[in-house]
Amino acid sequence: MTGSPDRSEAVADELWVRVRRLAERMALFEEADAVGELDEEGRARLGALRVRAARAAERARLADELAEQIRGAGRGRTQFP
Repeated sequence: MTGSPDRSEAVADELWVRVRRLAERMALFEEADAVGELDEEGRARLGALRVRAARAAERARLADELAEQIRGAGRGRTQFP
């Protein structure tokens, strides 16, 4: 590949940073929920954060897999039939 270098690993890393940020926010809500400080709206936000974190983790995992495939293809190997 000539021109711009592959950024797949950098993209995967950025996605994992997002997952960690969501997990940190979620932990704060979970702590508040554990001591009964969340109202109905807070519990709804916690639920939404859980969904967003799960989706973000799945995207990051897929980006990792893609980056690995691209690295393999760059070495002359590929996982594609």
